Amino acid sequence: MLKRNLKLSQIFYLNFILLLVGTLAFTSVIIYYSIEQIEIKQYTNQLKSELAYVRSRIDEGKSLDLAAKEMSRIMGRPLRVTLIAMDGTPLFDNEANVEKMDNHANRPEIMAARREGFGAAVRYSKTVKNDRIYAAKLIKWNGKDAVLRLSISLDEAMSDFTQLWIRIALAFLAAIAVGFIISRLIQREIDDELGKVTDYLKEVAAKNYNAPFTAGFSSEFKTISLLLKKLAKRLEKGEKRKRKYTAKLRLANRQRSEIISAISHEFKNPVAAIMGYTETLMEDRDLPLSIREKFLQRIEENTKRISNMIDRLSFITRLESSEVKPSMSDFELNEIVQSAAHSLMQKFPDRNVVVKASEKVVIHADRTMMEMVVVNLIDNALKYSEGDVEVTFDFEKISITDRGEGIAESEIEEITKKFYRIEKHTWDNSMGLGLAIVKYILRLHNIELKIDSKRGEGTTVTFSLPSVCTIINKSESGSKPA
Repeated sequence: MLKRNLKLSQIFYLNFILLLVGTLAFTSVIIYYSIEQIEIKQYTNQLKSELAYVRSRIDEGKSLDLAAKEMSRIMGRPLRVTLIAMDGTPLFDNEANVEKMDNHANRPEIMAARREGFGAAVRYSKTVKNDRIYAAKLIKWNGKDAVLRLSISLDEAMSDFTQLWIRIALAFLAAIAVGFIISRLIQREIDDELGKVTDYLKEVAAKNYNAPFTAGFSSEFKTISLLLKKLAKRLEKGEKRKRKYTAKLRLANRQRSEIISAISHEFKNPVAAIMGYTETLMEDRDLPLSIREKFLQRIEENTKRISNMIDRLSFITRLESSEVKPSMSDFELNEIVQSAAHSLMQKFPDRNVVVKASEKVVIHADRTMMEMVVVNLIDNALKYSEGDVEVTFDFEKISITDRGEGIAESEIEEITKKFYRIEKHTWDNSMGLGLAIVKYILRLHNIELKIDSKRGEGTTVTFSLPSVCTIINKSESGSKPA
């Protein structure tokens, strides 16, 4: 659980320190007990030599007390000398009262000396209350067998060992400190390399596949660097393929959406007219025959319009690719305007479309396209205003004017773009294709669309008529509602 919350470098660092400390601690324990045994064996041999010396001094007639003092002086440390009878009774001790001492028959060094002539032991002394090293030898004392025993305090014997151990411990601590510094430096290097890897992966995740990345701390990190760069190149290639595929998919979806939107927008008006006339005929069975015939005629006209639109839809979808050209013919603009106005007033029954034309104008253009232009412009004018809409034209230009809210200056250039709508008119389901279609059709006829609008005053949309247009029936003039 702890490793899950640590960085790789921290895991390495902790494991390195634990391994180093563990190794040194284990080695220290082994060295400690090894040196201790060596020291005890060395002092035991020294006591054996000192036993021979003390015995020689006794043989020379010196007392035990004097021999013990002389030996202690020579060795430079206190030396305890004890003489024990064969039954274990203490006969002499230079550091304790023999009368108060216990019987020593069961002491290990005494038992060994009586049995083998020499014995040694390391144990706790109940008499002097400390740990001691003992060496005992079987000798003759006043013609009888006795055991001569020498001993020193274990603390005294281990004093040199303690100094040595302190020096060893300091060396180990120095080794731990050096190991700590080295492992810390290695940890920092690993942290730096891992930081580079992390930063590079973040750049790749952000699709910056050409981000710089170098790693050289070790061969493993160099390998990781090369593999990550290869991975980034593959991801970049995959991203490019994905973008191309997405672009194609979006284009296909947009084209489908444009076709569907165009169908919805362009079929709306004639379908609405047909439904209006049909509902009237079905609901009012007593309509005069002349009116019924007129309504049926309008239904037929709008049906034909739908048919014409269907025929032209494939043409509209190919306009931008320049696969088709306008089908030019001569026709009366008045007829188109009057028909469009009449149809749209069926959609807006409480509104008037006032057509002002001083002459009957014949133009040379694509009739279906110009119908689409006129219907779209009058329809927009009705949508975005509440009063009457004026359509004025002569042999030079045609203008459609409404007295609505107007268009903001910043939006005039935008409204002729595909799919652009003024947001507040959310009821308009035209998807913003109407004016885009108008503008494109007029450009196919080398005509520019002009929009003049002021907030609170209304909007006027104007375009010039084809230069080949003619005027007929000059006797008819005037202004009249459709």
